[in-house]
Amino acid sequence: MRPTWLLAGILLLVAGCSQQSREPATARQTPITAVTLFAELCAACHGSQARGGVGPDLSASRYKYGKNRSAIIKSILDGRAGGMPAFGSHLKPEEAAVLAEYLLSL
Repeated sequence: MRPTWLLAGILLLVAGCSQQSREPATARQTPITAVTLFAELCAACHGSQARGGVGPDLSASRYKYGKNRSAIIKSILDGRAGGMPAFGSHLKPEEAAVLAEYLLSL
């Protein structure tokens, strides 16, 4: 009878340890880069190199909105009419700013 209780105790201990070591799926462990943000949120529509796809070519000057950083941040966070979704619920303003700088560098 004792080996059964010992085995049950070990299994519970192992199961409890594995539950504690899991990180929340939404927690970011390291600072996220603009390239990673673009790949996760933008590349599906704008292409992996931002040259267009479903969405427009973001390397073209007409999509840089006068090279105005704040206008690009606003577009990222609030979206644009005609298909650009808002990412304000997915990004912190600082992350949108990093992404805007990346887009201006293209």
